[in-house]
Amino acid sequence: MKNNSRLLAVLFIISRLSFRLCQLVLLVTLCFEFIPDGTFRNFDSYTHHSKGYPVKARIQLNIPDTLINYKGKLNKGMVLKSKNKEVNALFNEVKKDTQYVKTYQINSFEMYNGKDFRINKEKIKPAVKDYNAEIKLTLNPQDYFFKTVLILKNYLSLILILFVAFQFMRLFKQLREDFVFNNLLNQRIKNIGYSLIAYQLVNLIASIIAMKYVSGIIYKHYIPSIEGSEFNFMNLTTIAEYNLEVLFFGLCCLVLAKLLNYGYELQNENDLTI
Repeated sequence: MKNNSRLLAVLFIISRLSFRLCQLVLLVTLCFEFIPDGTFRNFDSYTHHSKGYPVKARIQLNIPDTLINYKGKLNKGMVLKSKNKEVNALFNEVKKDTQYVKTYQINSFEMYNGKDFRINKEKIKPAVKDYNAEIKLTLNPQDYFFKTVLILKNYLSLILILFVAFQFMRLFKQLREDFVFNNLLNQRIKNIGYSLIAYQLVNLIASIIAMKYVSGIIYKHYIPSIEGSEFNFMNLTTIAEYNLEVLFFGLCCLVLAKLLNYGYELQNENDLTI
């Protein structure tokens, strides 16, 4: 029993410090919101109403090996190497045609390691492919509704952590004082579970709203001195945000609360029998 008391005391201290730290972070973040540009001396706020708030996006890069800008008597344009057979056939046709005035743009890469300034990429032979990954895209809308949604989404995680830390702090304090089943213990576990599920639902709805306002952004590369040299090299697509691990943990908390409630009922029946 002494070991349990010591463990609960340590967990209570950790949860209490976590709760105070969350309060401090939330307070500092809110204070920076009242600073016009979100900058105070050497400190700069990552998110601010003047800079925008992040949403998840998927980045897709299309990096051609070679790009040809061509111009003839009847037509002009741009072709690039591609995995598509039809596009590649056109590229080879333009490349072989001597009647066109052509300008080549060749994209290459270099490899480095920690010891040498440059290493021989031919010995490693890396394959350059289209890149697909998730990033954070900062949006700063002028629409008040959309901006309110982004502000709510941005502070939602801090509010959740603060709430969960408070529930754990009260839970461990209660167990330290009286290590028994009771309704208040069940309710705190249930509160944590419902808060995690609600967080996922609200975050998902906010991200879907963001997707409706901004479905994607296309980045293009061009050479101003060459007419028609523009080509799409990067796409950013906003995506729905959800975390199945957090949702699963929230559901587990609800199941645990049910089990604790069942234990509380058995404990009451046992006390009445005695």
